[in-house]
Amino acid sequence: MFNTRELGPRLNSMAPKFSLLNHEHRESNLNGLMGKKGLLLGFTGDIWQPASVRRILWLQRQHSRFVRQGISVALLICDKPHMLYGFYMSSVMPLEFPLLADDERTIHAQFSMERHAGLILIDSNGIIRDKWLVPDERVWPNVQELTDAFHQLH
Repeated sequence: MFNTRELGPRLNSMAPKFSLLNHEHRESNLNGLMGKKGLLLGFTGDIWQPASVRRILWLQRQHSRFVRQGISVALLICDKPHMLYGFYMSSVMPLEFPLLADDERTIHAQFSMERHAGLILIDSNGIIRDKWLVPDERVWPNVQELTDAFHQLH
């Protein structure tokens, strides 16, 4: 797995505040997305790229497991809200987490994720606690690795 600590955001630093439109053209921000224990924030490319589709469907399958542990999920995608809405409406599985439109890749850049797909675990105080950077041929990290990281949160 591609998981270098030098790439992406710095661990134990404050997550940048942001506000983006979701797939319904409603504004979402970091505080509003936060779960009881934290947020698993995903970053991926264009919505219709095969790797992005696989990641969305994987997150949907795991979503309830994460929520039971107090972790909310959101995915930043490098596309416009209407493209995300099209995907959302055509999905055979209803999505239970927001798709956020970062079409200018501004928030990807703020999190140093403009060249990486990955997941960032942010605790309820807004501190980046862990990160997983993944190449296109991988979907996401092992579920057990993620849940182990969740247990480290207070």
